Amino acid sequence: MSGTEVTRRPGRHSLVVSGVAGATAAAMALAGSGAGAAVAALGTAALLAGVRRANHRVVDAGGLVAFLGVALAALSDAPAAAVLFGTVGAVVAWDAGTNAVSLGRQLGAEADTVRAENLHAMAGAVVGLVTAVFGLVLFEVGPTRQPVTTLFVLLIAATFLVVALNR
Repeated sequence: MSGTEVTRRPGRHSLVVSGVAGATAAAMALAGSGAGAAVAALGTAALLAGVRRANHRVVDAGGLVAFLGVALAALSDAPAAAVLFGTVGAVVAWDAGTNAVSLGRQLGAEADTVRAENLHAMAGAVVGLVTAVFGLVLFEVGPTRQPVTTLFVLLIAATFLVVALNR
């Protein structure tokens, strides 16, 4: 044995990936309300603290608060596109954060996980963006114009589905 101890935490790159996605959620929430943006930013900060401490529960709570910030913006009559892309940002931040914590616990902070984290985040972002664009197109060209709250309820259902599938 070499005597080298592995630090069971995510690397610094994990904070960047989750932070960019969380900042996107907060910026999209700003289109609806300053309060929603502040809540999303607070959730992102908590999420990043959870990633730094390698704590899944804090990452989950931060991701939920970031999503609630986007929900608050949706209830403040934010544009549908901002709600959709803000939700994608919150979900990608949460997903990237939980992935980073898992990788950090398995491989340690010293391992080079940049490629794996980037691919995971990009795959999640692509799936989220394709789904958001599809939902936005259906929302805009559908037979009747539904209120943004209808879109919001669908987003909550989709978020619960993502959480259920991830566990």
